[in-house]
Amino acid sequence: AGLVTAVGHPSAIPYLAAHLPEATWRDWPASFGDLPGQAVLAVGPGLGQGLAAHDLLLEIGTLSCPQVWDADALNILARFGPELLAADAVRLFTPHPGEAARLLGVTATAVQADRAAAICRLQARYGGHWVLKGHHSLLLGSGGHWLCPLGNPGMATGGSGDVLTGILAGLLAQDLEADKALSLGVCLHARAGDLAAAQMGEASLLASDILAAVPRALQELTQNHDGN
Repeated sequence: AGLVTAVGHPSAIPYLAAHLPEATWRDWPASFGDLPGQAVLAVGPGLGQGLAAHDLLLEIGTLSCPQVWDADALNILARFGPELLAADAVRLFTPHPGEAARLLGVTATAVQADRAAAICRLQARYGGHWVLKGHHSLLLGSGGHWLCPLGNPGMATGGSGDVLTGILAGLLAQDLEADKALSLGVCLHARAGDLAAAQMGEASLLASDILAAVPRALQELTQNHDGN
């Protein structure tokens, strides 16, 4: 992405600056009526489910810019229902089985019992483009189903999904179509997880290790493309 702006409580600025000095800042609670025309929103990780978060999602649901919804944004969406998505927009949703279960009002066991049916029900209810995370993540966009054969159990660690959310938002910011951003982003994320696991083992894998391996995954992709 050309420019990343983080939204959060002012007390969090020093922590963000230590880890991502390239990002600019917008204080919480925020409003997005002045977003630039090419903006892409990644919403959910670290959001919380308080009143300010609910108000934020009510506003974002009225915006037409491309969006990636994850984590607490999905939990709030489950509470409000599809009526929260008031405006037409390109939206990518990235639930794990537990979040998918809340969105559908069923158990995670039921989701896992028939993942293909679950992801179809999610799209039918909420629209948009979906990845149901887990072993062999399942994707559903406007062009049909895909299955990502990459990834490993070590990626089931806190923050791994947040890395995926950022990758997807970055690809949308480069004007990729939603289906292409979804399939490329999920596979890049999974390949980075495999590269990181090969270096340090699945048991020791952290989300930051996946993030650190993304450049190598991108280099592989570029080299393979140039070789063909």
